[in-house]
Amino acid sequence: MSTFKPLYVYLQRPDTGQWLTVGKYSHDPSAAIGRFSYAPSYIDAGHPWSIDPINLPISAPGPFVSERYGGLHDALRDACPDSWGRMLIQREHGFTDLSPHHAYLLRAGNADRWGALAVGTVRKPSVPELSVPPVSSLDELSLELLAMQERRAPVNKALRKRLMATPSMGGARPKATVHDGQDYWLVKPVLPSDTEDIPRLEHAIREWGQACGMRFAQTAYQQAGGDSPLSVMRSLRFDRPNGRRAMTLSAASLLQTQYPGGADTALWSYPLLARVLTLIGAPREDATELFCRMVFNAVVGNDDDHPRNHAVVYQHGERRWRLAPAFDVVPNPDFTPDYLAMALSQGDRKISRQNALADSAAFGFESQDEAVEVLDVLLARVEHHYESIRPLLGDRLDALMSDRLKKGLMRMSRQCEN
Repeated sequence: MSTFKPLYVYLQRPDTGQWLTVGKYSHDPSAAIGRFSYAPSYIDAGHPWSIDPINLPISAPGPFVSERYGGLHDALRDACPDSWGRMLIQREHGFTDLSPHHAYLLRAGNADRWGALAVGTVRKPSVPELSVPPVSSLDELSLELLAMQERRAPVNKALRKRLMATPSMGGARPKATVHDGQDYWLVKPVLPSDTEDIPRLEHAIREWGQACGMRFAQTAYQQAGGDSPLSVMRSLRFDRPNGRRAMTLSAASLLQTQYPGGADTALWSYPLLARVLTLIGAPREDATELFCRMVFNAVVGNDDDHPRNHAVVYQHGERRWRLAPAFDVVPNPDFTPDYLAMALSQGDRKISRQNALADSAAFGFESQDEAVEVLDVLLARVEHHYESIRPLLGDRLDALMSDRLKKGLMRMSRQCEN
């Protein structure tokens, strides 16, 4: 694609599901900056939806200049492939790690982007329907993903072609989307390089978090692949409610920080994210939920909690952005981490009870005592509900997580306040 030719940005309306042109993006390669402006027709129609309420507020139609990601605005970077999808595009189109972020935007195609945005080179939207394999193809799909990851020849040429046309949005692990009626699921198989059964672990952790009263994305675990069964986990996509595309933003966008590759990791902070949730109109319960997720990650040792593994989703029925269900919550399988990727208190990523409580006001607690009560009730629930999810783990993972739970509870208990 030419870096001088502007791209039109389309949005699937949250109310009717119709597509409309929301704005235009252009890139200046000489200065490595990008510009986005809301379309005059979008402004004149009085549409209320900012595609990014922090960086691209509808109250200021632009042009907005971006220097992050080599000049790609955060909301558009969210709509680009991440590690796995970028690798597929590199293989297909000869891109390299040095290719600019905006070069991946159009190549990814609109058939299965994250969120509700799409792009094109013409003013009028022309966006294909969601196009992913059915859940009945999960066995073949899992085998094909492994073949792709290992750079082997296609097991199923037609399926390989389809997967290459809809590169996955997030993470480094091989994954793809399947549909079951109006439900869309992200499929992640176990890898030969995994030191533990990661799909099984992720599903069990989801069940654990849900049992403790937190909102986690629904998951399902199964064996797939026929004669040589593979461990496979699928996660219900919260950006695809009832077969529609929902506006979605990563915490990296909300925090105005770059991931991966950013130098501003000081912005990777749970208290900062809680304040931003309040700023964009999310209810206090979302900040409390974020606090609980932070504590849960600390206890189970999920240090892959970087800002692209948190998100918000626009709820049209409420006319506001809400904290999205928790996703990609996987304890470090190799060692018990001392630090999270996101800071528990401003400037401090170390896992401790003191840090978890230090910035309690940012999460909307009216007093330190209220934060302490929520923390201790959650710790009791985490310990209590572990028994209910032990059968999901199997002996090996149970040994790992029993030890992890013991260490995590000790770190977060009253005994460690001093």
